[in-house]
Parts: sequence; structure tokens; C-alpha cells
Amino acid sequence: MKKRLIPLLLVLVLVLGACATTPVDTSSVEADVSAEASSEASSETSSEESEDEGNQPIVRPTDYPTLCGNFMQPGAFKGYSADKLRSHLQTMYDVGIDILILQWSFENVGGEVTTAYYESSFDDSKKASSFDESGKNLLGNILKAAEEVGVKVFVGLNNNDEWWQKGVNDKAWLTTQAEIGVEGAKQIYNTYKELYPNAFYGWYFVFEFYNMNATQAMLENAAYLLNGFRDELTELDDSMPMMLSPFISSSGPNAEKTGEMWKTVFSMTNFIEGDIFCCQDSVGAGHITIDQLDGYYKAIKEAVDTKEGLHFWANNEDFNQAVWGTAPLDRFVRQMEISHPYVEAHITFAYSHYQHPDMGKTGYHLAYKTYYETGKLPETTLTAPEVTYEVDEAGGAVTISGTLQNSDKTVQGLRIFKNGEEMQTIDLSAEYGKANITFSFADYDSVEGGKAEYEICGLDYYGNQGPAAKLSVSFTPRGGVNVAEGKSYTLLKQPEANYPDEKGNAFTDGKLGEPTYGDAAWSGFLGKPEFVFDLGETVNGIYAVRLNTLGGGSAAIYAPNQVTIYVSDDGENFTQVCSKTFAVDAGSGSLNVVVRNVTLPEDASARYVKVAVATNQSWIFIDEISILAE
Repeated sequence: MKKRLIPLLLVLVLVLGACATTPVDTSSVEADVSAEASSEASSETSSEESEDEGNQPIVRPTDYPTLCGNFMQPGAFKGYSADKLRSHLQTMYDVGIDILILQWSFENVGGEVTTAYYESSFDDSKKASSFDESGKNLLGNILKAAEEVGVKVFVGLNNNDEWWQKGVNDKAWLTTQAEIGVEGAKQIYNTYKELYPNAFYGWYFVFEFYNMNATQAMLENAAYLLNGFRDELTELDDSMPMMLSPFISSSGPNAEKTGEMWKTVFSMTNFIEGDIFCCQDSVGAGHITIDQLDGYYKAIKEAVDTKEGLHFWANNEDFNQAVWGTAPLDRFVRQMEISHPYVEAHITFAYSHYQHPDMGKTGYHLAYKTYYETGKLPETTLTAPEVTYEVDEAGGAVTISGTLQNSDKTVQGLRIFKNGEEMQTIDLSAEYGKANITFSFADYDSVEGGKAEYEICGLDYYGNQGPAAKLSVSFTPRGGVNVAEGKSYTLLKQPEANYPDEKGNAFTDGKLGEPTYGDAAWSGFLGKPEFVFDLGETVNGIYAVRLNTLGGGSAAIYAPNQVTIYVSDDGENFTQVCSKTFAVDAGSGSLNVVVRNVTLPEDASARYVKVAVATNQSWIFIDEISILAE
């Protein structure tokens, strides 16, 4: 599986099974929230107001589940001041969230520290040559803000990407991780505990386990690692609880065997009163379906009950990894409702990233605020969008544009159906606050017989779907074939190492990727890629070039906005035949397949075709390039 290095907000490490989703850093992305949206989000109290008035203790509803805690990945917030963090925490405090888990406070490779988000005092022998302390004020700023707002912070210790490969199979490596983690914990405790005694509340065990068919030796190593942290942290301060957040996967053992696995691990661990087993429900990551949750929570609850003093919480995931976006509120509430009979509290990965106005998620925040205050998911009034369409007959593409009325500011996105089957969902939450939301999308799949029926529906933040606008599209596409299929090509710029063209045929093998950059069909570029295709012989009647790309802005991936086509008979002397500039990808917050179709002004003849692709944004991902000819 390709390693994901692009910003996106998720860490799910399949430790015992050595499979993972890579953590990400969105420190370069900070969404602007309009003044109107900010004023509507009444939970965003200014520092001055809160400092004068003070926060009253939170009284949460007891007849329906709500959140009390939230994860935060450090990279996205390392540039935040204490005042800005205070506002960030206050927004969540006002919807009942008074616990923050900083997922990790430093990173290491082996025994060398590469990044620290606090004023660390590791000696030179433990600092990597690339040691980065640019975010060293983050933990102090978080604790200062949390002390003022009334938030309790669990501080995660060392994160190490080697965990994905090592798991619990290398005991020497586990020993090193515990030792360096505890060394960091002592530095953090001695620096901050006295300064922020109320906010600095507990520890977070960073390394994540999951349910799998583990050997006894693997379970013993898992307990060994837990005790390597817990024993030393107990000695440091036995009043501070430790939280761990393993996750469940339906690809692993069933619920009953999962419970037995955890009973075995618990029998060997030295947890103290107040420690928290906070199970990730894995719905957002797609490791399990909602209807499978109940049995696993029941079995894990029974296992937790065998360990005196250990508490059971739920980590309900508020995202949808399939599109790297925020989950609709009805799905998220259902997750909490299923786990609620078994757990004492609910936290989420991660309100700070997927539901907070600071990340451009004002609509999601206000929707949750309504639920928090009422326990209900309102039925909002959605109207059918007004739509028009254009057809590119040469390329066989249909572009549908339209407007969604949004006077009550509840429009979250679009759902598109084609010939009765769901084709695509588009997140429009970045347009929050606009009275009318405009949209445009293209369907580049071939339309059998030149006909297609489309239905376009609005979606709101609560999961409701509005009435459909219906379109009947009929046209006669120009006949032709993809003469580049199976042909060789030369790359004038290679893709990035983590998203390579592994076999040298990725762009002509006919394999299309799903709308996630982790799909091996995609290759990723930074810069301006150029391709020279050798068609094997002179081909007449070349009329279009089609690129299958990713767009939407999630993870800094945008559809290219310029494609230039050249032709040549000898592969050395090229003539430009056209250049097409597309509207800049505005970004929807989720990934989707975007096909860039370029129709030549007149048919061309050539053996070699050069395709130059450009963007003024960030990543370009391509899985297939077609050259169409009669």
C-alpha cells in the first residue's frame, strides 16, 4: 500500500496486523471563516468575554448521547497562539466538550527524536540531525488555554511511524519506545504540571492496537509495551489516568474472540484506577459497518469489566474516509447511540479537524450544536436545485451546472444519480453561509446510446436529502477509440516517490482509480508533468485528449487547470495544437474523480503526442490519459 504523506486528518494504525492509515499534518491549511459564520457560531466566545465571566461547569444531557472529548493532531495547530487555542477550545466547550487529547507531543524514529511540540530537553544523542522544534510552543499554549477555559488535557507522548511495520513483534524496539516515551513524559511533567495543574490531567498512549488473531507471545508483548509506559507514569504521578484507543475491525476476529483477546491482555497489564480504554468504532475508517458495532461493544465491555478500575469509553469517528470528509450528523449520532449502553462517555476523532469552524466546518458545528441542545435531528427544508447542462459531443462529456437555494444555511452537499444509480456525492460545506450555492460537475463516462437520465439532490448537515432536479440528456457522441491504450510513453517529470508509476504503464493500462489517493492506480505529481506517447505509427483523425484526475482540494489535491497538447512525427520536433485552461478547482473538501477533456480545434495526424499538465495549486493525481481518434 502506498504511504500517504499528504495532509489529511486521520491516524489508524493496525499494529498487531501491520497495516495502517498514515497520520497527516494540515499545518499549511487554515480555513477562513466569514464574519457572518463566526457570529452565528455563538459558541465562539472571545478570550476577554470568557475570562471576565468564567465558564460554568458543563451539565450534559442524560437522555441522549453527547460528546465530552476530542482528539487533536499537533501539526495542524502548531502555529496557534494561546489566545487562538483558547477560542478553539471555548467553541467546543460550549457544546459540552471539555476533554482534549493531544494525540502526540513528539515524534521519533528508533531512539532519535525528530519533532517536538514542547520545549524538550533531549540531549544531542537523542535528537535526530533533522530535529524540528518549530512547534515547541504548542503544548504550553494548549495547557495555558485549557487551564483558562476549564478543559482537561490528555497528553500523548511519542509517535513513531515504524510502528506500522514493527507492531509488537520486536521486543527490543518496544523497550526503546517505552523508554524514550517515558523520558519525554518526565520532561513534560516537570515543565508543565505545576504551571497548569487542572488542565494537565492525564496521558494518552499513542500506539494503537486492534483485534486480530494474535499469538500468545504477541499479546504478551502488547501488555509489555503498555506496562512499560504505565508503570513509569504511575511512579511519576499515580493520580494521572492513562487513556488508550485501540480500534475494531470486522476483518479480524468476531466479537466474542475480540473480547477474549482483550481479557488476556488485561490480565497482564498494570492499569490503575481511572485508566480509560476508549475504543475507536472504526466506522469512519471503513473497518466495520454500523450494524456490526453492537456485538463488539458488548464483548469489549465484558472484557473491560474484568479489569478492576479500568473505564470504558467510546471514540466515535466523525469522518468518512471514503471521501476524506465529515460524516453526516445522522450517521455520527447513530454511532453514539449504539455504543451508548456500554460506555461511560463519548469522545471523537476529531471535532477539531472535521467539525470545527476553524477548519471551515461551521455548518457541521452548528448542526451538532442543535443536536447537543435539543437531542433531535431537524428536518430542514431543502428545495430541488435549478440545473442546466452542456454536452461536449467530441469527447462525449456532459457538464451539469446549477444553483441550490440555501436561505436557512443548511445545504451541505449534492447527491447525483445517473440512470437510477448513485453516481457521486459532492461536499459543499466550504460554501457555508451563502444564500445561493452554485455548482458544476462533469460526467465523462461514455453514455450508452447517447442518452442518460440524471437526478441531482441537495443534502443537509443532518443527513436529509431534498427533492431532485431531473435531467434527460440526449446527444450523439463522436465515435472513436483510445489509440493510446497499451502504448508506451516517456515521462519528462517523474511522479513523487510515494505515488509512483511502478510498472511504467499506469497511464495507458485502462485501470481507473477510486476517489482516494491511496488507490495504487493513481500517480501523484508536484510540479508540471509532461507525457510523450508513442502511438507506434502515424494515426489520423486525433480529435481529443482525456485525462482522468483527482480533484476537490482534500489533502491538497486539486484537478489541473491547464492542459496543452503537442504533436510530432519524429518524437523530437513538436507542434502545439491547442491549450485549454479550466476553471481553478475551488475545492469541495472531499476527493472526487475529475476528467479534463480537451477537444482539438481540428483533427490532427501524428505518431507522437505530448501532453503537458499544469496547476497553480498543489498536487496533481492522474491514473489514465486517453488519446481519442476516429
